[in-house]
Amino acid sequence: MDIEVLKGNPTEDELAALVQVLQELKAKNSAAAPADANGWGAPAPRNYRGPLFNPHAFHSAVYF
Repeated sequence: MDIEVLKGNPTEDELAALVQVLQELKAKNSAAAPADANGWGAPAPRNYRGPLFNPHAFHSAVYF
């Protein structure tokens, strides 16, 4: 991980601590589970003029 100091004069210990924190955050973020992409039942946008949902559209789909 490359870090460029734009302002100030940090010590080697401060840079090492910053690198460690950023690496831990990067690892935690990559290990997080992806969000559920199912938008069923989500509110429609304000400018949407169609029906909010069609109850017969996905009769064979099962979401658990």
